Amino acid sequence: MNSPVFILSTGRTGTQFFEEYVNGTSATAICRHEPKPSRRFKFLSNLYLNGKAGTRFIKQTYLRSRKGLFRKHQGKTYIESSNFLFGCIPALNELYPEIKIIHIVRHPVGYIQSHLNFGFWRGHKKLFAKYVPYWIEKLDISHPSDPIELLTARWNYVNRQIQSYADSNSYLLVRFEDLFSEDLHQSSLELNKIREFCGLGELEDEVNASWLQKPKNRSVRSLSLDSKQEDLILKGCQNLMKEYKYIS
Repeated sequence: MNSPVFILSTGRTGTQFFEEYVNGTSATAICRHEPKPSRRFKFLSNLYLNGKAGTRFIKQTYLRSRKGLFRKHQGKTYIESSNFLFGCIPALNELYPEIKIIHIVRHPVGYIQSHLNFGFWRGHKKLFAKYVPYWIEKLDISHPSDPIELLTARWNYVNRQIQSYADSNSYLLVRFEDLFSEDLHQSSLELNKIREFCGLGELEDEVNASWLQKPKNRSVRSLSLDSKQEDLILKGCQNLMKEYKYIS
C-alpha cells in the first residue's frame, strides 16, 4: 500500500465529515473515520509517547487491525481520519516513510465547549478521564479534576504533538473555522486545498457546499462557558493561538 494520509486533531473538529465526503466524491481514494478497534489507539498513543509501548508493538497492532481494510481497498489512496492516532505517527513512519498529515485545529474555546457538551466530563467518560491510566494524556497541571484546565492543557499538548510531524512528513494545517465557515466559498477553498494535498481533483464551490451542509456528530447540549473560564483558556493557549493566527 502507498503511504496513507492521516487527518489528525484534538477531536471535536468535524473530521467525521471526511469519510462520506471523500467516499462520495472520489473514485481513487477511500476514507475511513476511526476504523475499529478505534479507541485502542487512544491508549496506544499515550502509552507510546510515555515510553510504555514500543515502536514494533504499535506497527504490528496497526497492521493487524487494518489488514482486511487495506486488502479490500488496494490501489486506492487511503485516508484515515482519527484523533486517536495523534501519538503513533513516529512509529508508523517506520512502515510508511511518506505519510501525509492533515492537522485540523479548532479555536480552544470552541473545542472545549464542544467537548464538554459532548459528554467529556459526564458518565463513564468522566470516570475514565479521572481514573483510567492513559485514557487522558499525562499533563502537567495543578488541578487534574478541573475539566477546563485539563482540556486547555490537552489542546496545547495534542496540537503541539501533531505539529511536530511537520519536521518529517508532508503537513497541511487547516483551521476548523475556515473549513466550516458560513462563507461557502472560503470553505470550498479549504476543501480543495485538502483535495490537492491528497492528490484528488478540485470540485466546484456548489458541489463542496452541498457536502458541507451535512454536518456530522454535532454536540447535543448547549453548555456555555463563563468569562472567567474563557479567560483561563485564552491565557493558557495564547502562544499556539498566535501560531494558528487566532490572535495577533
